[in-house]
Amino acid sequence: MGGYVPSTDADSQAPGGGGASGGGARRRSRGPPVVITERGRTALLRKYGTEEMSDSRGITRARLLSRFVSDLGSKKFGAIVFGYEGVLHDTRADHAMPLKEIGAGLEKILRDGIKIGVVSGMSHEEIAPKLRHTIPSKYWEEIHVGYCNCAEITTLDEDPDTGQELTSELGYFLDGAASGESEIPGDRITPHPPHQISVRNDGTGNYGAARIITAMEKMQGPVLRNLKVMESEQCTDIIPRRVSKYDMVGRIRGAIPGDRHVLCIGCKGKWPGSDSELLTHRHSLSTDTVSATAASCWNLLPAGERGEQGALAYMRGISMHGGGGGFGMSI
Repeated sequence: MGGYVPSTDADSQAPGGGGASGGGARRRSRGPPVVITERGRTALLRKYGTEEMSDSRGITRARLLSRFVSDLGSKKFGAIVFGYEGVLHDTRADHAMPLKEIGAGLEKILRDGIKIGVVSGMSHEEIAPKLRHTIPSKYWEEIHVGYCNCAEITTLDEDPDTGQELTSELGYFLDGAASGESEIPGDRITPHPPHQISVRNDGTGNYGAARIITAMEKMQGPVLRNLKVMESEQCTDIIPRRVSKYDMVGRIRGAIPGDRHVLCIGCKGKWPGSDSELLTHRHSLSTDTVSATAASCWNLLPAGERGEQGALAYMRGISMHGGGGGFGMSI
């Protein structure tokens, strides 16, 4: 049920103007040797399933990683977009709110004049109280929050419109589920009008994206072609194709100077992961799974580090220089 295509602005292109495709990448494989640390080898293993660099393909991949990190380090960032689940808050953990260290890290970024965006599959009622508990109120108007996969985007001090009905496509799915066509128990389904239905997972993947896509195919409604699914560890969200977390990049870019860039930090970067569209952005990092493209969505964390601790590690890599936020992490 994919089909999302990110905008092709300058920030969405591969570092150095090239991609990871075979022919062009191999022609660039000639050059000085690349020295990669253990952390870099871990990043390669996550991206390609191997850390082997004994052949030309492995050397090319190592150079693509080096180029990606170098490109990040050369940019000045005026805004950072964070995923909420699996980044600012490990929603599987036994603490109901983000860690105090997360709040302190966000406050430092805001004090340095960098704008913050937060994107989530959760609704305003679920996430806004937690963010307001974590971040001092004097910063709320500077934080853009995308609720329900950015179907609604407001600043943290604002409340989105409520009381609307589901779109016709989502209403069709909900009616089909209620009739038993989907074989999804009703107590796992939560509507978030107007643009989202969430299906709670059971920890085994039984109600993940594949199951939902199969259910939609059984319903055979043409309007369902206008829907897509995004999967997190907690739930699978069904949303209109026009809705995307990537929309936050454009929204927050409008709030920063034109010579500044946007950095995105998410969790599930591999489709149909909940942050897979957000992390198509050129300058993007993951705290968990990654996509196959070399142009974006790398996980530069040490082996075994993820979630909130991964977010804190990335925050420590952010420093101010020349009026913008810089990012540096050795690989």
